[in-house]
Amino acid sequence: MLFLQSAGDDVDAPAEPSTPRPYSVREAVTLLNRSLKEIDGGREISILGEVGSPRLADHWYFTLKDGTDAQISCSFFAQRRRLDRDCATPELGRMVVATGRLEYWDRGGRLSLIVSRLRAEGEGDLHQRFERLKATLAEAGYFDPAARLPMPEFPRRLLMITSRDGAARRDVEATARQRWPGFEVLMHHVPVQGAPATPRIARAIHAARDRAAALGVDAIVLTRGGGSIEDLWCFNEREVADAIHDSRRRAIERHRDGGPSPVPLIAAIGHETDTSIAELAADARASTPTQAAMQLVPDAREHRGVLDARLERLRMLVAARLERADARLASSARHELLRRPERLVDPHRRRITTLAARLEAAVAGRLAAAATRTTRSEARLGSVSPRSRTEVAAGRIDSADRRLRLAMSTALQRRRVLIEHAGRRLRAVGPEQVLDRGYSLTLDATGRPLRDSADVQAGAVVTTRLARGGFEATVDRRLEERESGPGP
Repeated sequence: MLFLQSAGDDVDAPAEPSTPRPYSVREAVTLLNRSLKEIDGGREISILGEVGSPRLADHWYFTLKDGTDAQISCSFFAQRRRLDRDCATPELGRMVVATGRLEYWDRGGRLSLIVSRLRAEGEGDLHQRFERLKATLAEAGYFDPAARLPMPEFPRRLLMITSRDGAARRDVEATARQRWPGFEVLMHHVPVQGAPATPRIARAIHAARDRAAALGVDAIVLTRGGGSIEDLWCFNEREVADAIHDSRRRAIERHRDGGPSPVPLIAAIGHETDTSIAELAADARASTPTQAAMQLVPDAREHRGVLDARLERLRMLVAARLERADARLASSARHELLRRPERLVDPHRRRITTLAARLEAAVAGRLAAAATRTTRSEARLGSVSPRSRTEVAAGRIDSADRRLRLAMSTALQRRRVLIEHAGRRLRAVGPEQVLDRGYSLTLDATGRPLRDSADVQAGAVVTTRLARGGFEATVDRRLEERESGPGP
């Protein structure tokens, strides 16, 4: 505690021992800030360090740290930042040079550097490793949104991969019980800090994906509470990212082969400003463990309220429909036509009677016309029917047959008379008549009549026909024409 000599003592009074009074908190803060302004001759100081815990909103708040445990809070207010057009962005792990004045904040009770200028100086080793691995995995497709599994709409059971002693476990379980009493949360204990934690986290992810169906879980939550980048580094290792990506790929392949549906994994590592490789590779990311539980566990009160609201709306709609139906029914009951329905039916009955009479008359007329057409058609058909035409043709054939027979008989008679006349003429000039007059007919061996002695040779056999009979003879000698006269 600081004490000051009394400022109100009279200088002329005799010297007496004074009782020092304490500073008020305001006075002490004022004195401290006055002293801070005098550092380095009252000029702004520059501090080189690695950015940690950045919170970038309208005002920027972050810490600067080095290889030791030393760190200092920094505040870069919006009005000062607008004056620094070339200011760097305080990203996690980035090496920067912050220039400003030290100030003790009375309300927060802490020392801060009020930044007026911020320049990039380089990046810390962990941040460089983070960015290199992030670029490598992004190129390999680990962060592809199309490969991510959808979150369940109404999960019944969750499997949490975290430390049994961590605050993340308590946050998830408390939030789940608060949102849906009786909701079941299983836990797989793993260390969540340090180099030995990395392989155990990877094995836990593989085991959770493989046994999800047997355990009956609908989602897997990989989580831990906040910390420095060094504390969270086990979630930035390639082995953990490989476990998330490979286990998801195998689960999808088993489902294609007829296995159970793949279970998604949601990662919630650290605070809102922390982003890990595991969160980028997971199917979904939550800013905190509590947010992960809120994303997965449905709110029973909210759903009950929605159901109650829908039920009330349904009741209102049904009541309104019934009220409108009652009003229409009452209005209809007062209508004249419903009180005396015969007035509504009589015009239609009369119209039906008229139409029936017209229809009967029309049918009778159509039938009479059809009968007349049928009679005429029968008459025309009878005149051209095959039977009548056949009878006419048969009569014509009979008449033609009689004429043909008569003509043939007459023709045959004429031909017979002609033949008889020709026969008599032929017989009159025939060889038989000549033979009857004493002549003979000599034939050669082939039966041809001989007219010239040159047509026969000596020794040939000839046949001689007489009026009655004939004979064969052998030619001894052929006579010439001058020798063939009658003998003495």
